[in-house]
Amino acid sequence: MRILVVVLSLLVTVGAFAQQSRMKRPALVPDLNQFQVYPLAMEMRYEKDSAGNWLEQKPQNLSFAYRATAWSILFEYSKFDESSGNSTLNIKREHSELLLWGRWHLWRQQQSKALRLSVYGAGGLGTYTENVTTTLSGTTQTDSTGSKMMGGFAAGADVSYDFVKSFGVVAAVEGRGLMGQEFDPNPTFGGVARAGFYYSW
Repeated sequence: MRILVVVLSLLVTVGAFAQQSRMKRPALVPDLNQFQVYPLAMEMRYEKDSAGNWLEQKPQNLSFAYRATAWSILFEYSKFDESSGNSTLNIKREHSELLLWGRWHLWRQQQSKALRLSVYGAGGLGTYTENVTTTLSGTTQTDSTGSKMMGGFAAGADVSYDFVKSFGVVAAVEGRGLMGQEFDPNPTFGGVARAGFYYSW
């Protein structure tokens, strides 16, 4: 009988300690649905030119997403232009991409009633197009790759804050690798930081 009382007391003590520990930890994010728009973004990536020199590209980036509790889908458009040459010979390169990303929010916490954090991994698939316009002594010729397949992988983190029940702001930062038939290097590594707002229901 005494042993039974000791065991029951021990179980009650362990249960109370576990309950207290759970109360101290931030709660997991409850079920949510968000439509996110990211009008502000800064992307940077590094590639090689025809001579093997490293170049820093800073594409313009616009994206929007649907976010559920543990996953999200993000649609992204990005583009950059590059010019080289002189008054006699000028080469202009125009590069644009359309990507659809699937993001899995592997770690999620709600720090307060309004503040949420998550860490995610992502995979993307889409197309890219390059147009190269060559101007020689006033004569212009444009060559296009047409649409070509590309893909990518990424890891990042985001934070969101509710101003009111159904509206708030969100920011994210991620590192990524992009792969395409004519990319050099392949994959091409870089990163992006973005900020925007969301509507939730």
